[in-house]
Amino acid sequence: MRRATTALTLAIALRPDTGAAHAFQAGSGLYTQFLEGLTVTLTYPAILLCLLPMGLLAGVWRSGGLLSVWHWFIAAQVVGIFLAPLVPPEIYLATLSLGIVTAVLAALYPQPPRTVVITLAALTGLVATCAAFEGHALLEPPIAARAGVILGANLALSVAAALPDSTLERWPYPWLRIGWRIAASWLAAITVMVFAFELSPYLNP
Repeated sequence: MRRATTALTLAIALRPDTGAAHAFQAGSGLYTQFLEGLTVTLTYPAILLCLLPMGLLAGVWRSGGLLSVWHWFIAAQVVGIFLAPLVPPEIYLATLSLGIVTAVLAALYPQPPRTVVITLAALTGLVATCAAFEGHALLEPPIAARAGVILGANLALSVAAALPDSTLERWPYPWLRIGWRIAASWLAAITVMVFAFELSPYLNP
């Protein structure tokens, strides 16, 4: 019961604010714009709960797993920049759904085929970038803000992958791998709760 209460509390705290698109200040300095983009990726829960499970899956998948699929993630980010003006505000539901799928996979089947990991990495880069720039025209966000979003996403992804990858390489014990799979299950539970909160207005208008 205590674990369920903790997960529910985290889910409420991480509930996304879906009232409006992210505002990028075009008139501010380059450094401020860059920090704004970085902040969007690292503080918006619907994006973060999509990136962290992908990093965790890559880290437990195999040693150096992220390095073998990272270029797919980055390529999908570029595509996402161009597709972002076309996505609806409900894109955050797609990011949360993908986060759930990836976290469940990391918990239950952490060594999937390479094509599965590549597909998930590409989808993660795509929907996370679309969610970050949703509501903006193609040329509206400043270049520095775009750089902040891209770097922030890669930072979150790489840190989430490096933690299990480095620890499993240093201490390749079955119990440690199980521990990271439990962490993935917690991420899945939190993301499911956040998704349920966000879906409820559509089910009970």
